[in-house]
Amino acid sequence: MSYGLRYVNNNDVVTLDSEFSRLVVLEKGTWSGFGSSSGNYVKFSKTITTAEPPLVFVRPTEPNTLYFCLVNGTQGAWAGFSFYTLIGVATNGKWFCAAFESSPTATYGMRLWDGSSKLLFDNGTPCAQFTRSITSWTYLGSSQTGQGQTRLNWTAPSSLAGGDYMLLNNIAMDVAGLISRQGNMYALWDYANDRLIMQVVGVDISSTLYNPVLFAKQLS
Repeated sequence: MSYGLRYVNNNDVVTLDSEFSRLVVLEKGTWSGFGSSSGNYVKFSKTITTAEPPLVFVRPTEPNTLYFCLVNGTQGAWAGFSFYTLIGVATNGKWFCAAFESSPTATYGMRLWDGSSKLLFDNGTPCAQFTRSITSWTYLGSSQTGQGQTRLNWTAPSSLAGGDYMLLNNIAMDVAGLISRQGNMYALWDYANDRLIMQVVGVDISSTLYNPVLFAKQLS
């Protein structure tokens, strides 16, 4: 930056800058219920008005398989998120949604705008930061589903014990097939073995997985 405001921490890392947005927590909460044929829906307490879907991060409190994930709403009017889990299985957890855009929250303190009047920081709005990513996967093998499709499995050495939240938006993406068909992505939180297992169900899926999984934490 050539002018403005910049904060640098003890490790010489820029933590706040008048030209770049922080990842800001817009909503947070918990969910609980059971897997059903209609899925599970979590409603935001207020509409999220970002142009792009907010980044939704989740942390199940027990072993769960999350799939058919969606951020619900339209541009400028995001209402919540939804996912499916195994029918009849309890599903509980914590979540937060974030964006690189702040909101006017505090009644006093400090706000910071960039040169185009975009609000970058409000001291009443907590921030989050990405903590790690998984980009390389070990193939575990495959099995057949009851519908005649193939379920492929991968994992990576990345502990679930640190309290990180997983980015749900990536799990909402389909995986391209080898020829013409895509596959649906599933994320299995395997607490017993302290690992995340990624699954893709389809008919012509590669045994190599390229999709990354990202994790983040809220900052107090």
